[in-house]
Amino acid sequence: MTETPHSTLRLRLQTETRASHEDLDRTVSRFDLRTRDGFELFLQMQSVALRAIAPHAARSTIAECIDDLLARAETDLRAIAAWAHRDAMEVGSLHPLAIDYVIAGSRLGTKVLRTRWLDADDPDVRQADAYFSAPSYIELWKSFCETANGMPSVGDVADQIVCDADRIFKLYHMCALAPQMTKGEVHA
Repeated sequence: MTETPHSTLRLRLQTETRASHEDLDRTVSRFDLRTRDGFELFLQMQSVALRAIAPHAARSTIAECIDDLLARAETDLRAIAAWAHRDAMEVGSLHPLAIDYVIAGSRLGTKVLRTRWLDADDPDVRQADAYFSAPSYIELWKSFCETANGMPSVGDVADQIVCDADRIFKLYHMCALAPQMTKGEVHA
């Protein structure tokens, strides 16, 4: 349980996952989405992380979005002739609202990343447009916000949601770093 009281679960999530979220953002911002290598790293991260989360998303409101984003990432990997890693990392069970928070919220950040990708000169990168042409799913983010703003920030359920959301950010971060740990090879 948190030591700092927050008025809603959403505020607690923002505060207590900030460090993991910022670590992930710093790593992803180093991917040069204008290049094949940087775009491939980004897509591999999405593919591996979404594959790990998908089995736990059945009760989340974002489940169909996860399936869609995974298919789009793998379509783009094929378009740039990159290998799509088929095995998922094991993440363990996740609370549906933790999944909703991270995945629906990530769609907001995707707008910024899309503008970087649009600057690509590489025709292969530009033609691989499935992921960045996905819907914003803004209605899912708004729904999550309404739900989380109406929930208490303390208690076992709130603790679990915050812990699981932080684990998802760390999963993404690990997926973002994994392919970079070998020289020129994409492994996850």
